[in-house]
Amino acid sequence: MEAKGSLRKNARKEKESHPDLTGKWTDQTGQQYWLSAWRNVDQKTGDVYFSLKLGNPVEERGDAPMKPVPAHSAAKANAYQPMPDDDIPF
Repeated sequence: MEAKGSLRKNARKEKESHPDLTGKWTDQTGQQYWLSAWRNVDQKTGDVYFSLKLGNPVEERGDAPMKPVPAHSAAKANAYQPMPDDDIPF
């Protein structure tokens, strides 16, 4: 299998720091990774170039990149924490 990928215009770009293009890249083993690109212009020559970032592996359950959650934060978020009776608003 050959490595390949594609990029498309980022329809969800909201900030200047967000990538101009996003997509996926597949390595020789078939594992997919998120791929991002930013359009830049060389200040001296005016030439256009793209900065690339190969991101985390694509998860099977979703199609949108997610920020990794540190293990200690995930454990806290999923832990059951009972609410004292006097904190119930009704």
